[in-house]
Amino acid sequence: MTHDFNKPNSHTSTPEETEKKRRLPVYILIVVGIFLIALIVYMVADHKPDASDAPPDHPNPSAEPATPNNSTTNSQQS
Repeated sequence: MTHDFNKPNSHTSTPEETEKKRRLPVYILIVVGIFLIALIVYMVADHKPDASDAPPDHPNPSAEPATPNNSTTNSQQS
């Protein structure tokens, strides 16, 4: 006997099984939502620390990091 796919398959799954199948996508959505919130918080976080954020033994907490566009007065001397 072939299965008639037009009829509901109430004899093969109980309401508990149906509820369990629906619960899994909800958990996945919650995990993805938490991940996206963490990603947004990371992107918005302050990535430029102040001098007060440096450890006490740091040689120069107000030193600027080197960039390709930094130019100093000493580089003009020949």
